[in-house]
Parts: sequence; C-alpha cells; structure tokens
Amino acid sequence: MIFGSPADKLKRFFAKHGRAGLMLPDGWYGRPFDSLFALAGATDIPDGLEIEIEGGRTLYFRGSLRIVKTQLEKHPAISIEGFQSASWTPNDGVSEQRVYGDTGSVLFVS
Repeated sequence: MIFGSPADKLKRFFAKHGRAGLMLPDGWYGRPFDSLFALAGATDIPDGLEIEIEGGRTLYFRGSLRIVKTQLEKHPAISIEGFQSASWTPNDGVSEQRVYGDTGSVLFVS
C-alpha cells in the first residue's frame, strides 16, 4: 500500500522512475515501452485528480480513485483505478480529447 494523497503518490513514483509510458483504458498512448513521458504536475482537486505530463498533455479524474503500485510485464507501474470518469487531452495536434467512464484503469509504466 502507498500512503499519501493521490497526487503525492504519483509524484513519488515519477521521482523514483523519472519517465513512464502511459496506458489508457483503450490502450497505449504512443509506442509501448518506447514513448516515455515526464510528470509536469499532479494536483489533488475537489472530487478528483489533475495530472499534467510533458507537452501540455492532461488527465482529469473524477470520483474516489485509488492509486495502486503494480507491475506490467515485470516493469514497475502505478495504476489509477476506481474513478467515476476520466478525460485525456493529448494536445498533440493529432489526437482528439477522449472521455472514459468508470471502467478500466490508467497505468504509468516505467
């Protein structure tokens, strides 16, 4: 179990691992284990969490989410689970904003 607020847990994961790949509920953003991103910020907000990764990409989570330390194919990972909704804004000029319901999880994989 990881103690602290959701934002603090995420900051500690990135402080330890530096960069991580992003797996959204509908699959990888970028190439698996190749597209790695640094954390630009994580903020606890009323009823959720706001995450910014490099390049102005943002994730917003609403609801009582859980942050779980895990692994993916033997790689350290942190999973964001239990949210009521999530939105992903890549700000990459190619992809559209995506909105997710309460199914699935979002993983950062180091």
